[in-house]
Amino acid sequence: MLLAIDIGNTNITAGLFLESELVAMWRMASNRLETWDEYGLRLIQLLERDGYTPADVTSAAMASVVPPLNAVLSRAVEQYLKVQLRELTSTHRSLPAVRYDNPAALGTDRLVNALAGWEIYGRPQGRPVIVVDFGTATKLECVSAGGEYLGGCIAPGIGIATEALTRRTALLQRVELQRPRSVIGRNVVASMQSGILFGFVGLADGLVRRLTREIAPAGPQPVVVATGGLADLVAAESRTIELVDPHLTLQGIRRMYELNWPDAAREG
Repeated sequence: MLLAIDIGNTNITAGLFLESELVAMWRMASNRLETWDEYGLRLIQLLERDGYTPADVTSAAMASVVPPLNAVLSRAVEQYLKVQLRELTSTHRSLPAVRYDNPAALGTDRLVNALAGWEIYGRPQGRPVIVVDFGTATKLECVSAGGEYLGGCIAPGIGIATEALTRRTALLQRVELQRPRSVIGRNVVASMQSGILFGFVGLADGLVRRLTREIAPAGPQPVVVATGGLADLVAAESRTIELVDPHLTLQGIRRMYELNWPDAAREG
């Protein structure tokens, strides 16, 4: 079984795959102060909680945007699960073509999202894909109908924007992000919820429309799929997002691993 690990700035998400089926998923805080022993023991606890053992893990791969944690997680997996944690980078095989100016500077998290979005949703329909990831940053990735990674957009994430708003204003406190009763807020909490939620809906819809005009001025319209922790909340109000796939990044890690280590994937 493959253990796929997505190391993000806020969370570490791990998923256990039986072939192409995601059978378990766990989320941990991205804590640079934790040791490899602590991460290793936690992985064993999570596996055992869901009825698996370290011996069930036969391969492991990660995509990371937090380089200081790479060696920590690698050693944790190797010491406690007894397999090599393979780090995926933008230099590994992925989409049929990558049209980024400097592919080496492309974050692996963006590339695996683009790969999974195209293979799962775009290629079967012969359509381009736009993936919207509502993570620590809001990232949009564009893939042509033929599987060319075209580039995308990066904007502040909902959490970052909210934190900046509350830190720099004396009278505004952090609020639980949920849909307010109306766009017009009649108290501070509702006003902030409205501005944050509908503001990011507008950001996403506006960028998707602009990207669509460049990707497909006359051809098939792109499939727009969202992922990330707040994807469901934003997608419910969006006029451009068609689908929500909370496991898209993990699926992209799995698929990129299979493309680069096919023999190991078959054995697992």
